[in-house]
Amino acid sequence: MAKKQPAKLPATVTRRLGKVSDVDLAKESGIDLETIRTARQIRGIQPRLWTAWKAKDIKLLGTMSDVEVAKRVGVTKTAVCRKRQSLGIEPYGESRKQARHRWTKKQLAWLGKISDAEVGRRVGLDATTVATKRESLGIEATRKGRAARKWSKKELSWLGKLPDAEIARRMKIGRRKVIVKRRLLGIENPTVAAAKARWTPEVIKMLGKMPDAVVSEKTGIPKSAISAYRSRHNIRIKRKQHVWTREDIEILGKKSDAAIAKKLGLKPSTVAAKRRRFKLPTAKGK
Repeated sequence: MAKKQPAKLPATVTRRLGKVSDVDLAKESGIDLETIRTARQIRGIQPRLWTAWKAKDIKLLGTMSDVEVAKRVGVTKTAVCRKRQSLGIEPYGESRKQARHRWTKKQLAWLGKISDAEVGRRVGLDATTVATKRESLGIEATRKGRAARKWSKKELSWLGKLPDAEIARRMKIGRRKVIVKRRLLGIENPTVAAAKARWTPEVIKMLGKMPDAVVSEKTGIPKSAISAYRSRHNIRIKRKQHVWTREDIEILGKKSDAAIAKKLGLKPSTVAAKRRRFKLPTAKGK
């Protein structure tokens, strides 16, 4: 069979083989990518960013996953796979590795009490193999070298009844852990639940029909909470518009705005606006 001859390429393209990626060179020259790649391979030119395999790197093949080898050597997973296959090395498998390892009682006692990575370091296995063994025995993982905290019935009964911060303080754990546990059990935040419970249809009907202060006195809900709820739901207070009589207009400017406002049940600013509309001077102290 005749040896395949290198593709004829312009000298400017040939000089750049291996110096730039095949993809970039194909785009720049307008030549088919496969033609560029074949020409480079026939000439024995290594691709750009190619990493030469060292003896210590080759020893890693088959002792761990291709992904892990790729991270350590600094190449792609595909490059590791091709190199391993070219050397006839079987791929690494956690199941085979685990089958070869004989777990002692002491080593099994570590599972779930210290991290999988630490167990792997002690017994000479990777963390994935340790995790597989641990999960097969139904043992929960531990974090940061400590066993996961178990909730007692009393502590679980606090969820939804006490604030998350208070539960965290009593249990001496982070509030975030309390929130996660409560959500996993489908328990609503007690603060949110209490807030929802206070806004009954009867209370909502009052909003806008009477001042917030009056609603607060009748329901016991803070005035600020009522005002905030109205603002969120775009509920405006419906005030009756005052009908100004001739007698009301005649006293404008003769008595103070505050005195007139008190008499008519209006705000002093409303009286002042009406007075200015008629271009009447203020009567302070009267």
